[in-house]
Amino acid sequence: MKKITFIILILSALPLGIKAQNEQSSSLSPDMEAFKDYCIRVANAAVTCNTDDLSSCIEKWEPAEYDGDGNLTKAEKLIYNNEELEYTAFSDLVDVDVSNEEILGMHFGFLPEAVDNWITNKCEAVELADANMLRGDAVNFEYTVRALKPQCKATYSTRSAGDIELFVVAENGGKITLAIHSVEKKNGEITNETTLSDLNGGQSAQLAWSMDRNGDIEITVENLTEKEISFIMVKKM
Repeated sequence: MKKITFIILILSALPLGIKAQNEQSSSLSPDMEAFKDYCIRVANAAVTCNTDDLSSCIEKWEPAEYDGDGNLTKAEKLIYNNEELEYTAFSDLVDVDVSNEEILGMHFGFLPEAVDNWITNKCEAVELADANMLRGDAVNFEYTVRALKPQCKATYSTRSAGDIELFVVAENGGKITLAIHSVEKKNGEITNETTLSDLNGGQSAQLAWSMDRNGDIEITVENLTEKEISFIMVKKM
C-alpha cells in the first residue's frame, strides 16, 4: 500500500496542465487521402513512363492564367477522385536542419505542372522552376517538394492549431519515415506536447493529431534508401 501511495504522489507532482500524446494516429480526411493517392500514383507512373496514367491523373487540372502584366486572372484547379484540391507553398516552413538535402533539380516534382512537363518531354527529366500553386480563395493544403541524400534525414518547423493532418510521399522506390513533435504554450508555460511517428518505411507516411492552441511543430523526414529521393510533404490547413 505504501508503494502505491508513493507512485500517486509522484504523478500528482506533475504540472496539471501538461498533456503528452505518444500514440500513433494516421487517419486522413477524404480530400487528404485523395491528394496522397494522386501523389503516389503520379510518382509511380512517372518511373515507368506510363503517360496514359499520368495524363489521367491531371485530366481535370486547369492551369493558372495571367494577363500581360503577370497578374493572375484565373486560379489553377485540380480535381482528383471527385475532390477539389487547392494548395499553396508552406507559408512559414522553417529549415531547422537541411544539411542532408539535395537540390531538387532533375528529381520528380509531383505537382500537376511537373507531371505535364514529364509527359511533354516523354519522361525525360528537365530542370523545372518552382511549380505553380493553386491560388483560389479557399486554399486547403500547404506543400513543399524536397530531395534527400541516401539514408539521411531533414528537420523542419512550422506553426499550426486545431485538427492537423500531414503526409509525405516519396518518388518511386523511396522508403520514408515521418515524425513530429508539437508544443503548445500558455503564458510561457507548456500546456500540451505531442510526439508521433510513422516509422513503417514505405513510399508514404502520414500522421493526424489535434492542438488546442497555435503552437510549434517540428517535423522530421528520413530517407531509408540507398539513393537520393524527392518527396512531397503536405499539411492540411
